Amino acid sequence: MSDKEKKIEELKWVRLLSPVHIPRYLIDQVRDKNYDTDDFIKYQELNCLVADNQGFKVNPFNHLYALVDNGNLVKGFLWFVIEPLTKDLLVNTFSMDKEYWFGGYAMKKASDHIKDLMKKMKIKKCFWSTNYPKHSERQGFKRSRSVLMEYALDENN
Repeated sequence: MSDKEKKIEELKWVRLLSPVHIPRYLIDQVRDKNYDTDDFIKYQELNCLVADNQGFKVNPFNHLYALVDNGNLVKGFLWFVIEPLTKDLLVNTFSMDKEYWFGGYAMKKASDHIKDLMKKMKIKKCFWSTNYPKHSERQGFKRSRSVLMEYALDENN
């Protein structure tokens, strides 16, 4: 195992109940995101926990994880949701500190975590919307038969 692989292997996944621990730059650096960083933070504050008549509990459909080093400093984060009807896992965002951007090891760390959670939760499918499909394909993801379509109103409509 190389020193770079070992460095990533030492990182641990921690489920977050609030986005407060995620450094802002990790959210800001996500390319092609179609949401504002402040809106992301507000959304997570509302959706990591849900209220019921007994108080607050962890939202089973919204999953926010931090990747932390031995000093508990956040070096990356992963956000996905579980679609309640189909029980599919939908990855929204994965972001990693640039010091870990090498050789696809960060992507492997994320995909291994997702695959492990899928087994534990008995989830059969994971969908990952990406502009960089080769990163996902290297980790065993396949291009879906379903195609993501987009319609956007232009400024003249």
